[in-house]
Amino acid sequence: MMRRGRAGIAVAAAAAAACASCTARDTVATSGAEGDSIAAYCEQGGPALEVGGTCVYQLASTLFSHAVCACQDLTRDSELTTDELDSNYPLEPAGKGGDVASNVTVHANSRMAIGGTLTVSGAAGVEAGPDLEVRADLRSGGPLGGPSSEIVVEGNASVAGTVMVGTMTIGEGTGTLTTPSAAGLTGQVNGRVVEGAVSVPPPCICDQALVPDEVERRAVVNDDAEAELTPDRLVNVEGDDELPLPCGRFYLDEISGVTEGSTVTLHATGRASLFVAGNITLTQGLTIAIDDGAELDLFVGGNVQVAGTMLLGDPGRTYALRIYVASDGSINLPDGSMLAGNLYAPLTDLRWSAVPLEVRGAVVVRRLTGSGPITVHHDKAIASAGRCP
Repeated sequence: MMRRGRAGIAVAAAAAAACASCTARDTVATSGAEGDSIAAYCEQGGPALEVGGTCVYQLASTLFSHAVCACQDLTRDSELTTDELDSNYPLEPAGKGGDVASNVTVHANSRMAIGGTLTVSGAAGVEAGPDLEVRADLRSGGPLGGPSSEIVVEGNASVAGTVMVGTMTIGEGTGTLTTPSAAGLTGQVNGRVVEGAVSVPPPCICDQALVPDEVERRAVVNDDAEAELTPDRLVNVEGDDELPLPCGRFYLDEISGVTEGSTVTLHATGRASLFVAGNITLTQGLTIAIDDGAELDLFVGGNVQVAGTMLLGDPGRTYALRIYVASDGSINLPDGSMLAGNLYAPLTDLRWSAVPLEVRGAVVVRRLTGSGPITVHHDKAIASAGRCP
């Protein structure tokens, strides 16, 4: 029987609340005895993939609702910028949107330009850098600090602790700052200040059991036989190797390179999901290519350690790639890498060098630990990536 902790229940409950039509149905049996065969799954209008009893599209819509979600602290020594686009309308420029959140704290030593709402639930609250711009609401479960900060909030602000700022403008001077009566206020606030209780629940869903539970299940029930795929297909790869992934639900033991310069391309040509029990460990590079009309849900039970460039996804269809990683470690994006998709890795730090990083999609990670600036263009098309039953 599949295990599910309280976090797993929270994921399912949140997804179910948002999409009551998502039904619990196994879709993984290759013989049809436990669910839908690969033929039924891949036919026109076939059933959606289910993960822990939740429609995968609603799962993605729930988990990837923010541009950046940090399960631990969100500390930035260089600039963080977010906005929002819709890849269903590629001619429209990115604009307002791109929420940012942390379950612990935000500590900025540089500029933050948040295109949507900033939400922090931890008692440590928000330590603003010299310039903080929030184009929607600001919600803090603790104090808001920054004695010399210039803070602009286009919506309203709710702060559960003391407020210490240089200047703070709320709603162009007509917005409201709500803070408890016991909280102190230091600095110039342009806007209405009201006393009131403030409570901020954790904004990021950080389910540590989601990936291991699902990978364990798919080791037994999958579509490998129909695709003539063996679990060791990408173990100890020599040189360059490409794995086509047609429509189906597939399982691998690991993805590893045995020689210097080993590279792997995962090429989704249909509605595919791939479950990797162990690590992805490569000496050269990893590419995930998504054909027009195709999509890929990639679940990794171990670490992702790639020494070379990673080119992940299609910048024009970021909703088509969803990556879920279970490891307690870090993912490094070397210079020249591209993330055009949605990354869910609640126990993992996302690292990059001093070179600016641009992401199209969403990231849910333990921490952002890259030293360079980062811009995240949240793609709201993830909310309509596919059809639930």
